[in-house]
Amino acid sequence: MPVNPVKLLALVLCLGWTVMTQEGYLSKPSISAEPGLEISQGGCVNFVCSTPSGYDTFRLEKEGKSVMEEKNIQHLMTEAIFRLGPVNESTAGGYYCIYLKGNDWSPRSETLELKVTREDVTLAPDPGSTVTPVSTSQSYKVWIGVRMAVAGVVFLVLVAILGEAWHNQEKSTDSPGSMNL
Repeated sequence: MPVNPVKLLALVLCLGWTVMTQEGYLSKPSISAEPGLEISQGGCVNFVCSTPSGYDTFRLEKEGKSVMEEKNIQHLMTEAIFRLGPVNESTAGGYYCIYLKGNDWSPRSETLELKVTREDVTLAPDPGSTVTPVSTSQSYKVWIGVRMAVAGVVFLVLVAILGEAWHNQEKSTDSPGSMNL
């Protein structure tokens, strides 16, 4: 029985997607700093860590040591905001994010180097660390991505079915008992 190339392609793509999901392949998170990477002593900085696929726990680390963690109770959030401040010279250094999803930890984000200048900020915000949840608009982006992926798989299955029907139709018109007009 000959192998239908359309079916084979659809099978390979579906299996590849399944294997990637089962192996726990996680994308590298992104990290940014607001208002920037140079903060006056006594000021505050927000590190924003995000991933398009959602997370169970996000962790902000500084030079290999955990600084803060956020657990995703809603399981719909794709972004965690870690607030540091008031900052001082010991706060300066390299920061990166990693996240846990299921039983797997993601690769590290790129490292951002925080610099603290000696200028004092007279009105420093309340000290301590806070985690701010992300608006629901972030979760809509994830759902749109999931729907697009599902639509792609459905499309591939339909192409495979149509390819098979076309192949069967060709076989029936080429059979010795059929009449070609």
